[in-house]
Amino acid sequence: MPPSPTFVSYAQNREDVVLWRALRGIPEGRYVDVGANDPRLFSVTRGFYELGWSGITIEPVPAFAAAQRAERPRDTLIEAAVTDEAIDTVTLHVFEDTGLSTLVDEVSERHVGAGFAGSDVVVPARTLDDILAEAGWDDVDIHFMVVDVEGAEAAVIRSADLARWRPWVLVIESTAPLSTEPTHEVWEGDVLAAGYTFCLFDGLSRFYVSPDHPELVPLVSYPACPLDEYDTDAEREQRASIERLTDEVVRWRTAALTRWADRSDSTLSRAADQRRIAALEAELVAVRRTVSWRLTAPLRAVRGVAR
Repeated sequence: MPPSPTFVSYAQNREDVVLWRALRGIPEGRYVDVGANDPRLFSVTRGFYELGWSGITIEPVPAFAAAQRAERPRDTLIEAAVTDEAIDTVTLHVFEDTGLSTLVDEVSERHVGAGFAGSDVVVPARTLDDILAEAGWDDVDIHFMVVDVEGAEAAVIRSADLARWRPWVLVIESTAPLSTEPTHEVWEGDVLAAGYTFCLFDGLSRFYVSPDHPELVPLVSYPACPLDEYDTDAEREQRASIERLTDEVVRWRTAALTRWADRSDSTLSRAADQRRIAALEAELVAVRRTVSWRLTAPLRAVRGVAR
């Protein structure tokens, strides 16, 4: 039997690693991603998508919605904001190229005060109940649901009948945007009233397990750790950069030595070759010495031993 593929984490706080630990035995699972944002950067669902999962991604920001359609064709994208009101449209405060867009006026004002440039756009409004019912998901398992909507989490929770849909695991952002201020007291009562068990606060989000799947509670009760077998998108890119730069250094050295051996190069050309090789070597050293590469070295070593 071939080895299982290594899980690649894209999530900002390794939320996807915790979910993979609990759900890795499911070959083609389903998720709901409310506030999906970028289809790759900091995505909690991207790693699962790459392993054959699919689901419903909900994203009202037009640029991110277009990117989701282009990169994640297997998912069902809903380009709308989730609210608990019976309305057709809502004003979204958009902060381009960030994950800070919000429906909440107070949060938007705080971002503007912090120097972010925002603009308002009217977007469709849907309830989560309507979205899931329209998708025909009454009789299917929702293995996890992520809610990250920059301060509007309470409205999303109120818009969904958790007794009806019953995601196995809920991951809900529970701090105010760009702060450590807790916000869960506004909506957690509804989650607990539906029978969910609180398992973990990872500094950013809170994890809850459905009463239908108590076996998942111990697996979701601690954050990502060195014993979890996973790679990260950032580490993969660093390794690819190191490999590319190493190959280029070797190629330039070989070409330069060949020319010098043929005595076909001038002193000026040799000096240019040496400068180019030195520049490539300096870039290679810089990549190896990046903060993230150095700080994750012990973690990579432990993972290697565990494997």
